[in-house]
Amino acid sequence: MYQGKLRKITIVLLVLYTLLTLYFLYIGFNRIAFDHIPGLRYDLVPKGIPLHFPMGRSFDGWFFELGNFVAFIPFGAVIPLLYRCHFIRFITLFVLSITILEIIQMLTQLGAFDIDDILINSMGAAVGFWAQRLVRRDRDQLKGICRIILIAIVLSMSFVVMVGSVNYYLENETGEVVALNKLAVNDGSVLWIKGMADGAIKG
Repeated sequence: MYQGKLRKITIVLLVLYTLLTLYFLYIGFNRIAFDHIPGLRYDLVPKGIPLHFPMGRSFDGWFFELGNFVAFIPFGAVIPLLYRCHFIRFITLFVLSITILEIIQMLTQLGAFDIDDILINSMGAAVGFWAQRLVRRDRDQLKGICRIILIAIVLSMSFVVMVGSVNYYLENETGEVVALNKLAVNDGSVLWIKGMADGAIKG
């Protein structure tokens, strides 16, 4: 763990970064000027990991998704260097904290409670945690800090490519999906429609 002057500097930087993050969560992007829809906005059903490739998407939407992931990596990298904690304890406290922030967003109508946001924020923090954990030596030296940053970049890029590839595949699957009860029935046999495999499923 960081000690002495380095610890004090790191805490100050973490506080400033936290304030900047809170600004974008509650004030930034002109949130106050938005027309507020009466009632609470929330989404409790996860729709998947919100990380996609930029192709075929609006730049603002893609950048917002990426920002939701990248912006929380520093918390995962820095907090365990200041306070001793194992992964389960860290990620549990992080998920609890980000859930509270999402609830405040919903109650103040400066945003919505979105389970997908909690998911991607937590994954960003997890990447940061493992980036610093993979560096065993000199974590309080410049070369160790540079290693943590480099590993965080590599892990982040790998994660984005992996998740983006899965999402791209799922969104661009061209196979035709037809429920069995929608297939044509002829003399007790269920026939495959044109474009599907030849043959029939006997009733």
